Amino acid sequence: MRFTLYWSLDDTARITTVEDLDIALTLVARSRRRARGPYVVDLLPAGTREGGLQLGIGHPERAFVLDLHPSGGYATESGVPAWPEPIAFDCGREVVEFKPEWTRVTARAAIEAARRYVHTGARPRNLRFTQIAVADRVRD
Repeated sequence: MRFTLYWSLDDTARITTVEDLDIALTLVARSRRRARGPYVVDLLPAGTREGGLQLGIGHPERAFVLDLHPSGGYATESGVPAWPEPIAFDCGREVVEFKPEWTRVTARAAIEAARRYVHTGARPRNLRFTQIAVADRVRD
């Protein structure tokens, strides 16, 4: 299965393997260190803008994972409490503060979820997803 990783306003990378994903995320992380803080990437099946995962990464301790499928939702990691305050993520056009209950995922678990998604093409099973109303979603 092929994927496209989107970040910033118009940057993309083709992803066909977990190794491709690891390389792309490393390059994005290095380029974003001088930016406005943690950032959002979209990992979508190639050739479509539907479905996929949205990840908030770059914070030293927390992240978010949003399943972009119609039945999707924000992920939580077992045993990870809500962060004490919202965390701002750079969404490309703007910086958005994400609610503490949306960032109940460690940075390591978010990357592992993305790796599993690339490997299987299915919703990652290392996290639990809670469906949310479409109006509550934040999407670049």
